[in-house]
Amino acid sequence: MTSVTRLRVMKVLRLVSAPLLLGGVVWLAGPQAIWAAVQGANAWWLLAGLLTATVGNASAALRWAELARWLGHRVRGRWALAVYFKAVAVNALLPGAVIGGDMFRAWQLHREGCPKGAAGLSVVLDRLSGLWILFALSAMSLFVGVGSPEMDTLRRVLRVPEAWPTVVVAVALLALVLLLPLGGLIAVSAVVGHRARPGSRRAMAVDLLQRPAALRQYLRQAAASLVVGIFSAGALYCAARAFRVDLPGWLIALTAAPIFLLAALPVSFGGWGTREAATVTGWAVFGVAPPLAVGAAAAVGVYALLQAALGLFPLPAARRSVAALADGA
Repeated sequence: MTSVTRLRVMKVLRLVSAPLLLGGVVWLAGPQAIWAAVQGANAWWLLAGLLTATVGNASAALRWAELARWLGHRVRGRWALAVYFKAVAVNALLPGAVIGGDMFRAWQLHREGCPKGAAGLSVVLDRLSGLWILFALSAMSLFVGVGSPEMDTLRRVLRVPEAWPTVVVAVALLALVLLLPLGGLIAVSAVVGHRARPGSRRAMAVDLLQRPAALRQYLRQAAASLVVGIFSAGALYCAARAFRVDLPGWLIALTAAPIFLLAALPVSFGGWGTREAATVTGWAVFGVAPPLAVGAAAAVGVYALLQAALGLFPLPAARRSVAALADGA
């Protein structure tokens, strides 16, 4: 089998696997039970979830604009919002989960005069920043759940030794998540920085540590991503409440990271199938009925579909700047 044929086969498998996975989850949960859960969903909680998800994506768009400015290309917030919601539409309607939308953002930024490498790097760093702090938020939620019955269940399922206090585990996980990206950049800079070819992705990654106010930007991205993560977990919380899922907020925040991570895998349309499977699996441990978990996860997917309408607005003019990546923001 040639490489071209192999790529075509993989594309077909991705197109087929998403509906099959979603269909399997729906079949296991029971279509009638899911329909009954949808009919009994609380409309006000669903509306609150939609508003929360929309504010979260708007915050993510402004975070991306700030990152692009730091990399040397100034764009208006309105332009970043319009491009970001168009990317949400691409993610929701086309296969590949977040890959298509991220490529669209990088392409639009490059069209506005940003060097291709910097445009791609801004999107990659923006995506990694969101996932990074979402997992940090999960680690922080462990502090809230100390001593709760759900925490006892979680420790038992994960087989955490009784001699390990939950607080100590939470501190260790939080420190690891927060410091790992910075440590990775420093390691790359020390080990391969001198061998990196000028203009290559490796060279640009190393250059991040040498840019003006690198540490301050690291902290600003962390703070911005924390806001985005709170809204993302909040949207999942509202969807859960709409379907009368009786889990504490800290536990929903804890499970949000793996749920959204699996939804971002490039094997589905808009995360459909992987998101529902992850939600059913994660919440079943705590006694949540699969139809309710499927309903809540599907509501998050519908939020993205509804926000795709915001991508219909035309792009406003961007504030162009052809500053090179090495010139500073």
